[in-house]
Amino acid sequence: MVNLASRIIPRKKILLVEDNRMHSELVRIIIQSSFDADITIAENGRDALDKITEGNVFDLIIIDIMLPRINGLDVLRTIRKVYDKVPILMISALNDKETVKRSFEEGATDYVDKPIRNELLRDKINNLLNGPLL
Repeated sequence: MVNLASRIIPRKKILLVEDNRMHSELVRIIIQSSFDADITIAENGRDALDKITEGNVFDLIIIDIMLPRINGLDVLRTIRKVYDKVPILMISALNDKETVKRSFEEGATDYVDKPIRNELLRDKINNLLNGPLL
């Protein structure tokens, strides 16, 4: 008989790509209050791509669209060339239909607009990490 309490469940690894420290801290707090996760933060698109090419493996990537150096849509497109299965959640104050549509066309798994609503973000992260609740 397997003792479920003794099974080791690995912590989820999340890459958060956000240049605004206030937003980054808010998302980090939401994640840490709800999930057993290690969070790696990248403050720009170049840093995000470097963290991925360093051999890090992530269970979820959260990307702001408006980033310095390399914008979030370009980061998304580059990641999708290499990692087609990892869920990617786009976050942006740009919530016009064209930006949302383009995010999904480039390979986003989901999209959240700013201002961030805590429960909505928590639910979307849960769905992407664990599958939708039935």
